[in-house]
Amino acid sequence: MRPTLALLLSAGLLVACSGSKPLAKKAAKLDAAGMYAEAADMYLQSVIRNTRNVDAKIGLKKTGQMLLNDKLGEFFKAFSVGDSKEQAVNAYLNAKAYADRVGQYGVVLDVPANYTSDFQQVKGEYLVQLYDQGQELMAKQDFKGAEAVFGKIGALEPGYKDAGNLQNIAYLEPLYRSGREALEQGRYRKAYNDLARVIEKDGGYKDASALRAQAQEKGRYAIAVLPFGGSKKDQAARMQAYATTALTEVNDPFLKVVDRENIKRILEEQRLGMSGVVDEASAVSAGKLLGAQAVLMGELIDYREEVGQLRRSTKDGFESYQVKQADPNNPGQFMLVTKYKPVKYTEYYQENKVVVSFSYKLVSLETGEVLLSRVVDQTKDDHAYYATYDGNKEALMPARNGLVETANNARRDLRGLLNASREVRSTAELGNEALRGATAGMASALQQELANKIP
Repeated sequence: MRPTLALLLSAGLLVACSGSKPLAKKAAKLDAAGMYAEAADMYLQSVIRNTRNVDAKIGLKKTGQMLLNDKLGEFFKAFSVGDSKEQAVNAYLNAKAYADRVGQYGVVLDVPANYTSDFQQVKGEYLVQLYDQGQELMAKQDFKGAEAVFGKIGALEPGYKDAGNLQNIAYLEPLYRSGREALEQGRYRKAYNDLARVIEKDGGYKDASALRAQAQEKGRYAIAVLPFGGSKKDQAARMQAYATTALTEVNDPFLKVVDRENIKRILEEQRLGMSGVVDEASAVSAGKLLGAQAVLMGELIDYREEVGQLRRSTKDGFESYQVKQADPNNPGQFMLVTKYKPVKYTEYYQENKVVVSFSYKLVSLETGEVLLSRVVDQTKDDHAYYATYDGNKEALMPARNGLVETANNARRDLRGLLNASREVRSTAELGNEALRGATAGMASALQQELANKIP
């Protein structure tokens, strides 16, 4: 492994060096022709490929300094004219960025101190100009424009006056106002989301936390999950429990699931029992007593556990073995010859399956309208398919038309069967998975309905 790795590294270095030298030669020709800007760029590419190329570094030192001087000249021109402080600042930053990039590869370019001094002066003047502009935009309530201006200040000089705080305000205030306005208009989800973004940035911004809580309280939609009906009481009760859990786990701040113990108490008080509410009128009555806006009613239509029988079949195969025979081409020598003997091995197959079918409907207690009604079918199955052989498994070969099957894919499939799992998941486990899957889909559909109801 080590010699191979060393060889690869050497080859990579050779490619890098061979690419670096031609670039340096081309750069030298460009420099000789007076095209120092193009030469500087090519010298830089050469150094990037091989930082140990001394000729490329020397060339970059010379041509790069000339290119930097041009960039600094653009800064000085903008600084001297004085019409655009932004143009002067950007010109210096462009020159400095070039010097820094070249410096990453060990070539130091010179930025005279007088340019740095002039830059600090014009930057200070530009910061004052930006700060005043930002405050004017804030006064005009142009928060988006103000945020951009204060962002420029932060990029130029972090911590400048209270620019950072003003930038935050410029970002937060539009969201705060939008959230407050949405709350007044009864668009509780938008209000909640806008105010949540405010709180995420600044938890103490004005009364955003209180307004968000108010939006959540006013928009909250309580659903009572009434006992599911069905001939199979135990499975229906499990499905109701899974449905309650699925709704509780929905990531929606406006969905509230009425506590199951309260449901049980109210149903018992109303003598509705826990075996399923018989009709919508009873459901509406119970739901109103529970303080819900809607009730979820369900019925387990079908629940079947099909435990498969273990089926077995005997298969023909061959077991390979080797024998020593005289080598006809080498008198006095022996050779190993592979032979095959017919054998029997056994294949097994078993499948367990659970089929679930249930219906549900969400009934509004405010209008009596059926908001959502669906039938859900869910099937879960698992199987075990494997083979056993009492002899040498590694020597077992499949048969085809009474002959040894030597194709690689056939041998691989047989090896897979011999090493396959012999366990099949129980119907109890599959049943739980089917019930969870069915109720998870139901919860998703209910959440979408709720999202449509609470904009």
